[in-house]
Formats: sequence, C-alpha cells, structure tokens
Amino acid sequence: MKISALVTLSLLLASCTLRMDGASTPRPDLTATSSRCPCGRTGPEATLTASQRPATEVPVSASPSLPVTPAPALPSPTAPACDPTITYCIESGHFLLERPIALPATMTIDPSYPYGSTQNGTRQSHHGVEFYNASGTPVLAAADGVVIVAGDDKEGATFSPWPNFYGNLIVLEHRLPGINQPVYTLYGHLSKIEAQSGLNVRAGEKIGEVGASGAAIGSHLHFEVRLGENNYDSTRNPVLWLKPLRGEDSNPYGLIAGRFMDAQVNPLHYSNLNVQYFPDVSAPQAAAYPLETYAPENHPLRGDDRWRENFALGDLPAGHYRISYIWGGVLYERWVEVQPGKLTIVTFIVK
Repeated sequence: MKISALVTLSLLLASCTLRMDGASTPRPDLTATSSRCPCGRTGPEATLTASQRPATEVPVSASPSLPVTPAPALPSPTAPACDPTITYCIESGHFLLERPIALPATMTIDPSYPYGSTQNGTRQSHHGVEFYNASGTPVLAAADGVVIVAGDDKEGATFSPWPNFYGNLIVLEHRLPGINQPVYTLYGHLSKIEAQSGLNVRAGEKIGEVGASGAAIGSHLHFEVRLGENNYDSTRNPVLWLKPLRGEDSNPYGLIAGRFMDAQVNPLHYSNLNVQYFPDVSAPQAAAYPLETYAPENHPLRGDDRWRENFALGDLPAGHYRISYIWGGVLYERWVEVQPGKLTIVTFIVK
C-alpha cells in the first residue's frame, strides 16, 4: 500500500468502529474466558449457532466519535466457547525456543522481511526470519540439541533451494517437550562456525557468528524452524516458536496469528492487512503494523500444524488491537486483545 493510502486508511480507522451485525457502536467488548481457548466478544453474535453466524466480516457502516470508557472486566469461565471466525481465541502457544541472539545485540526480528513475505513481490517468499546484527555477533543455540550440519551449501544440498543459498550454516536437531516430531533450527549466512557435526549443544551456547555469506543482503542471521524433516519445504514460522521478548514492564510481549481465507476456506494471499495497537481503549493509537499473509510459491509455506495460520505478527505489547482490511472496496475490521506471553488466534473469511 502506498504511504498516502496507508495514512488515509489509518485516519479512517481512527474514527471507525463496528459491531459484527454491521451497526455502529462504541469500542467493542474486549473480553476473555479462562478456558483452553478463551475468547473475546464484540457483541451478542458470539452466542449464535453455526447456521446463524455471518460467513464474512461485516463492513464499517459509520464513523462515530470514540468514547473514553475503559475495557470491561473479564467474564466468568462460563462464557461461550470461542469461535475465531467471529471473535478471537487466546492460546498458550508453544514458545519452546530461546532467541539465537542475546543482548546487547539486537534480539528483535526484522519487520521488513518477515516469514512468508515477498517484500511486495520484490523477493522470494521468506522461509525464515532475520536478526540484523554486525558481522561477528555471537549466534546461540535456540535449544538443547545435536549438530547435524556444520559447514556450507556451496555444492548444493537437499536442505537448500540452490547452491550457496545459506552460505556458512549450522542446523541443529531438537527433541522438544510436547512435540512428537523432531524440530530443526537453521542458522544461515554465518561468518564463523564454532560447532561440529555430531556433537551436542546446550541452549544459549555459542555456535557461530553473524555474517553475510551465501545469498545475503547485508550482515544478519537468517533463522529457520523446520518440523519433521530438515528440508526447505518443512519450515514453520519461527515467531510461533520463539519465546516472546519482554517489555519495559518485564512482562512478555504477545502475538497475533490467524487465517485469511475465501468462502471455501482456502488460504488467500493478501498484502494489506493493517494492525493498530491501542494500549487501552481510552488511549489513542500507539503504533500501526502492516501485515502480509504468507505468499504462495513453488515451495508452499505451511502454517503451524495446530493453528494452520497464514499470517502472524510477534513481539506485540499487551493491549487492544484493531485488525482491518479493504475487500471489494469496503473497509472491514475486527478488535482483538493481546495478552502477555499468549497467542491470539483470529480468522477472516471473505467473499
């Protein structure tokens, strides 16, 4: 989306809210239950039967001024079960991996080229995430495991799409609690390798150094998570596996993930989801995040085996978020809540 269009959309969103039945309302009920998949509700439609529920998001129909009332208290555990196509679910996630970069280096994931992104069609769909740091920055094992690759892919390999793609790299195999398949972590574009194939490593142990070898643009660590097999088609979004960072108040950040699908529940590629952060419902927008769904390609990117997502956004401060998009010339939106150290799941079905 062009900058002017994004500014226009942000201004429009700042004055809009909705109820799922299409009527204009004050800021929505942002509530959650304490069940396995607690849900927030935007209105009484959360109790509708499957045949009564709308198949698509409902457009914003008015632009009322926003009230300054706080969010309501959380409901009792007897609240209706969550349906992420109507509201949203909050899950515990499986954040089993440590960051492969430690302070004082940059531990945050580069937001310009996230997992599944093509950078607006200018690059290949991304199978990992990037940690931009200077060459020589220590790279750490994300979990206990065994080194199965320590070298380069100059001669080509089954785990690379073409020769010298990752350059100097390390691959670790992990057996993680609650996961019935091996998990592999890949560390690419290294300037130095300090691990040996066949040896065990501990979480947080230095295994190499950041570099720019292989098909790298600038010095950074390329980090992948692979499930079941060590190959290019078995990647999963690392955001859903890495432990969330902690904010200034020492509470961990949360995440949003979900599905953007057509009426036949096939995943759609969409590049203009807009996510706005509100620390509380009486405060103005504090940040906005553009979001792109995983792009289709010859090497299809797979969502998590549990959530089947095709978009995800990590390291988000706790609070309320408005997710919006334009479809068929109409603006749609959904309010969700992000809780510390939790994963918020939401589904959009469009026609």
